[in-house]
Amino acid sequence: MKTETALLTLLIACGCAAAPMLVNAQSIPTPCQRYVTAMKVCGRDLIRYEEIMQPDQVPQLRSQLDEGVNGMNSLFQRAVREHGMDLAGKFCTSQALSSQIVPKLTNMMTALSMGDAASEGCQDAYGKAVVPVLTQ
Repeated sequence: MKTETALLTLLIACGCAAAPMLVNAQSIPTPCQRYVTAMKVCGRDLIRYEEIMQPDQVPQLRSQLDEGVNGMNSLFQRAVREHGMDLAGKFCTSQALSSQIVPKLTNMMTALSMGDAASEGCQDAYGKAVVPVLTQ
């Protein structure tokens, strides 16, 4: 389980936190928001799960999740600022982006499911983020 947690936290941090943090856009398109919401809601479940399984890992996991969520928000806000809401929305539905984010969310959901730790909110947010990608 320790190796799975380390791999999961690495996957969350990689790719999600690469964007600059300071941007001026106030909102992001719905397809982008779905990814952020899934990461936040399922991330809270993952933290609760780790508090039971490996409490010593929680501070690092919390930091990585916060960094990942903030990085995604910044990336999407920057896309809105530089390219407009419509193009940013198209970016969030693109195969290029979904192929990077959906596996991370799926890994998180798999870990939660194995521990029977995914809340209804997480399952709902995950479905809203992933089902549109699968139906493309």
